[in-house]
Amino acid sequence: MNKKLEEMINEYIEKGDFIGEVSDDHIKKAERTLEVSFPTEYKDFVKKYGSGGICGVDINGVEGADYASVVESTERYRKLGLPNKYIVLESVDEFVYCLNTLEKYNVVRWDDISKREVTRYTTFIEYLQDNFQEAIDNWD
Repeated sequence: MNKKLEEMINEYIEKGDFIGEVSDDHIKKAERTLEVSFPTEYKDFVKKYGSGGICGVDINGVEGADYASVVESTERYRKLGLPNKYIVLESVDEFVYCLNTLEKYNVVRWDDISKREVTRYTTFIEYLQDNFQEAIDNWD
């Protein structure tokens, strides 16, 4: 994770914002369930923070051995037509932000009505930093 992102989190974190560290075994279980390999940037975030975010942002992740919000959300949207190469990072009412687990590891916006994949960010870190910054700007 880059320094700017760490600084944002450290400055705005409040108790309960993140689940906290999770084991590699719990992450691997979520990957096996979804039949994907998480990109390194996302895996590092999940390992350190589990799931959650700052200033009202809530990023799906792994909460422990028996539950992973990324699995629950991704399975729900796959039933609605989300391609298997994506995992759901965040639900934003009428659409979801998804991380590509196969190629480029970019973040797309997808909705279950049009089924369109619109590239929004080139990396998970770019998505996270922009999302957190927007939340901070609206928080202050």
